[in-house]
Amino acid sequence: MHIELDARGAKYLEKIRKIAFALPDVAETESFGHPWFRAGGAKGKVISVFGAEGGAWSLCFKVGKSNMSLFLKDPRFVQTPYIGKHGWVSLKLDPKKPDWEEVAELLRTSYRNNAAPKFVKKL
Repeated sequence: MHIELDARGAKYLEKIRKIAFALPDVAETESFGHPWFRAGGAKGKVISVFGAEGGAWSLCFKVGKSNMSLFLKDPRFVQTPYIGKHGWVSLKLDPKKPDWEEVAELLRTSYRNNAAPKFVKKL
């Protein structure tokens, strides 16, 4: 993995893996030096990418274009670089205690919004 993880980043990635791998047919790949989580195996649709945003560890989610403005009113969220115009937002993870239930729900939402229907049916 090319992303340089500090202790917090490593801890966050481990927790994110546990949440993501609980979803049907999720695989982790690496692209542009970041862990990408995909529904449907290594060549499946992206549901999330772990990285850093503005000096904070972050995770991106597909919330859909129509919902983006709701998320962007919250200062913890930013439009994801490059793919944000397609309905993606990034959550800056709290450095003290991320809300893992919120992260799990956002991952499920992103899965529903981007996974192939045959995988969404398995939720």
